[in-house]
Amino acid sequence: MPGQHMYKKGTQFKQPDWGLLDRESESEGCTAEEFSRLLDLLEVQPYRDVNSAIAPVQQALGVAARLDREDLTQRTRLIHADVLGRQGKIAESGRLIREINAWAAENDHEYILARSHRLLAGFFRRLGDNDSSLEHALRGLKHLPGGVAPATRADHLMMLALALDESGAYDDAKQRFDEVLEIANATQDVQFALYALNNMAFTYYDLGDLEKAEELIVKIRDLSAVHGFPLNAMQLDTIAKGEMLLGRPEEAERTLLPVITDPSERRLSELASLPECMLTIAQAQLLQDKLEESQAMLDEAKHLCDDHGLAALSVRVRLRQSELYAAAGRYKEAYEEHRLFHDESEALRSAEREAKAHIFQAVFEAEEARKSSEHFREMALRDPLTGLRNRRFIDEHIDTLLKEAKETGEALTIAIIDLDHFKRVNDTLSHVVGDTVLINVAKILSVAAAEPAAVARMGGEEFVALFPRADEKQGRELANRLCRAIRGADWSPITGSLPVTASIGVHTVYGGSIGRTELLAIADRRLYMAKHAGKDCVVSEG
Repeated sequence: MPGQHMYKKGTQFKQPDWGLLDRESESEGCTAEEFSRLLDLLEVQPYRDVNSAIAPVQQALGVAARLDREDLTQRTRLIHADVLGRQGKIAESGRLIREINAWAAENDHEYILARSHRLLAGFFRRLGDNDSSLEHALRGLKHLPGGVAPATRADHLMMLALALDESGAYDDAKQRFDEVLEIANATQDVQFALYALNNMAFTYYDLGDLEKAEELIVKIRDLSAVHGFPLNAMQLDTIAKGEMLLGRPEEAERTLLPVITDPSERRLSELASLPECMLTIAQAQLLQDKLEESQAMLDEAKHLCDDHGLAALSVRVRLRQSELYAAAGRYKEAYEEHRLFHDESEALRSAEREAKAHIFQAVFEAEEARKSSEHFREMALRDPLTGLRNRRFIDEHIDTLLKEAKETGEALTIAIIDLDHFKRVNDTLSHVVGDTVLINVAKILSVAAAEPAAVARMGGEEFVALFPRADEKQGRELANRLCRAIRGADWSPITGSLPVTASIGVHTVYGGSIGRTELLAIADRRLYMAKHAGKDCVVSEG
């Protein structure tokens, strides 16, 4: 039966090889049995790293259609639903999971029934419905057949542990976390072990048991060191938060700072975690009275939150800013910032309640909820693939910046960024991989283009960055920073041996002396020159 392959103990987890999914001909394509074994691995890949699951899931949907096996098709669709949920498409994900759950119940397919209940537990957890999350987590484990892949069972136990933890059943949660650790140790799956220890540490933070939390921090570090398995940004953030609770903010800063300042420590899959890490660093710096450093970190966190519409984190930035003002003796500003924090917190809670109601309506009444006009306007100015601002926003923003520059006489620099040989990525690997590249380039640009820059996707593989108050020399340096950041990222997990680079055309205008159309045209001509100069470079003057 699919999903019940036995695994030997002591198997070290390695990044799966999805090569069989690339084979399109009937003679070379994988068999139903081979595909089922691949699905065993792919089912837990979104939990390990959702970015690395996007392309193989799309390919697997095609393979499932070719094999024409309903059970394999439903399993693959369920993994696709998991990816959608982790990308924030919660209503779409929930509808799909419920549909597959109903199919599994009607067809007495225990394994798919178990997996769909597991994903429904995750769906309700995202919506803050802890009771329903716990109910489905329990059902998922109850229906899970014996002999499944160890990582699959660990995935179910982890979900149940999280649901128990959030319902206040800490002892029961700890028991499930311990079971995950037993499986991870038996199979030498360091990644799952680290995830379990990370989640357990948060449980002990909540309980106020700092001694036990410190033990777990040591275990996390030791496990990472012994196996040479680097900790990801959120695990380091967990450690740093613990170090602050233990009264060691200087250690917390040292723990997290490389994630922000050292590009070699930064992985593509972790760029979305940077604002959270920046808030933690800012708090650690504040506790050390390093007020200027804390302010700079908060400014950068705010920039990333604004760039990607991270409303919940933006509200927390407000809180940290009020604390920073108070520490600096700027009490009037601290009061005003805290008032804004309170107002925005209330507005956010209201918006979240409304959004959850819309999702429930969309999922359980099988029709899309009406979007609020404010949300609709925001989405109209964002690129749906990358989450960056779009061409419509950038046109309006350029006009605003040029008007301001005309009033102040200050400089404005524009950089048009175009990925080199992007067609080769699409043609050689797939359009799904191409989309993954674009998503990660967007993250890189957001991080590399420091506040008050604005970054947007113009369309296709073309992006634009605007640098207010940056003169010609500064603009050229900033553009080179973007170029190096794209070139220097580790693209091998996504594109293999194919490099990802960009050509950039730059122009600086002083005092708003030209209009938007001419400004874009000059930068575009310089982009053309960069392409003809060998690509992977910046051209800032004719």
